Amino acid sequence: MERRPATERPLTATDVVLDVSPATRVLSLWKLGGRKGRPGGVTRAEAHKIARTLPYQTLRVFLREQFRCAPSEEEVDRAIELPDSGICGFGMDPAYKSRDSIAAVAGAVSSRRATLASQIAGDAARYLPEARSWKKVRVWFVIASQTMFDAVSLRASADGDSVPTILINLTDVLSYGNTTAERLETLEHVLAHEVFHAGLHQAEVMLPGWADYRDNSLSDFAYVRRVMLDEGIAHYIDWRERPGADTLFTWKPSSRETFAFSQLATACRRLRQPGAARGDLIEILQLAGSGPLWSKYGAISGMFAAHRIEMALGKKVLRQAIEGGPNEFLKTYRQVSRRNPGLSGIPAELITLQ
Repeated sequence: MERRPATERPLTATDVVLDVSPATRVLSLWKLGGRKGRPGGVTRAEAHKIARTLPYQTLRVFLREQFRCAPSEEEVDRAIELPDSGICGFGMDPAYKSRDSIAAVAGAVSSRRATLASQIAGDAARYLPEARSWKKVRVWFVIASQTMFDAVSLRASADGDSVPTILINLTDVLSYGNTTAERLETLEHVLAHEVFHAGLHQAEVMLPGWADYRDNSLSDFAYVRRVMLDEGIAHYIDWRERPGADTLFTWKPSSRETFAFSQLATACRRLRQPGAARGDLIEILQLAGSGPLWSKYGAISGMFAAHRIEMALGKKVLRQAIEGGPNEFLKTYRQVSRRNPGLSGIPAELITLQ
């Protein structure tokens, strides 16, 4: 009997695994309380067991790669056992003091796991290309130092497997609002943002328009083009339905939109300046997709470009532009901006001949 070829399908809730156990294991050790910021009854051996688990091993790898901080297992042990001892220069004491609030968020995620996974997958799949198969996107909720990061999408975990992994730092999630309900609402948007990244990294492998954007040796302007699509769409998914979104995505370009494209043009001019120090250029490139939200000129201009494409040409055309890759995405936005003189253009440095 002839086997029928596999058909492509969208990402679904079954492809997203929400795991709060990395956080709840730490919280269970901290449950007894103690004095002077020190949990009562926690032993170094118990903390060591947690530090050796794959989620916290993966967290260590992330800290080393992104913050040039390489905590040992022993340092992670100590940070869990004695939160006021700190790790990588950032104390765990705020997490310990807010352990009840963190536990409330973890409990809300756990109780709404199926609904949350369905909503997240649906929001991301709205713009993701379909694929013949999906690796499950593993979401680990961990407890880490305050203000280090809130969420990050990784292509693999510390054991070298190729399972896409998302780390959510519940300590930083507390900054999303004043109540558990407010925090969970924002967390849902952030998770959809990160799941889009994890899904796109899988889907792009089979898409011809992404062939020149898959390695780590991109030219400076190719890197900005990639950020505008990858981070731009992720931010659009994140922000398009947040409260107050109607003040961002307006018929007449908002001040945020105008500023983002202005910063994009400035960055491109600086990147082409002859004789610029490589360190300065790297700093400019980093600001394309990281740093203070409204200063991420690549991500935010890409977000508004996505909005303009969808509003003018529809969701189907935006999805086609995403599937076509960064060149097609910017080409499609240029078509929209030419028809509306009120919109910002694309800097000449980012225009390809394709």
